[in-house]
Amino acid sequence: LLLMLATYYICNDPVSRIATAYLSTSVSFGLLLTAVQGLSVLSQLSIRWSSPWSDIMQVLTLFAFDIELLEVECVSGSQPILRYMMRILIPLLTIGVFTVMYAISKIVCPMLYRATWELPKTFNSAGQVWQALYITLVLISLLPFQCYDHPNGKSSLTKFPDIICGTSDHQALYIVG
Repeated sequence: LLLMLATYYICNDPVSRIATAYLSTSVSFGLLLTAVQGLSVLSQLSIRWSSPWSDIMQVLTLFAFDIELLEVECVSGSQPILRYMMRILIPLLTIGVFTVMYAISKIVCPMLYRATWELPKTFNSAGQVWQALYITLVLISLLPFQCYDHPNGKSSLTKFPDIICGTSDHQALYIVG
């Protein structure tokens, strides 16, 4: 919540709309984050990395914003379909959180003699968060297409080995993805 609140005020600050060193630095940081996330995709591949690359890849996974780090199994249980649904829903919740924060600002800010949030600025802030989550969203969407072969001729999903590719559970993941 605090990160989203900071995003609203930093991204929509009148000073940040003028090309300054601050803006250049923040754009450069955004490009660096995107590049690091792009490299983190390599850590998702089934490659046995040797040292020091294995250590680097382990650090890069933090920048992929992997939803599994949030331990969503506590909420969704161990069922693969529900775990995948949670992976999809958590980024979508950012839109809901910004909407709720916009509504709260309409109630609370006038009481504090502060300006309420503006809808275009709220969409701008949500877009900034989604831009940061873009590579993660693509990775989540592609999970149902990543199968590996078994010796018996069947194949399972790489991230959810309990699901056999081509079954109804697998089809459900296609639809959700």
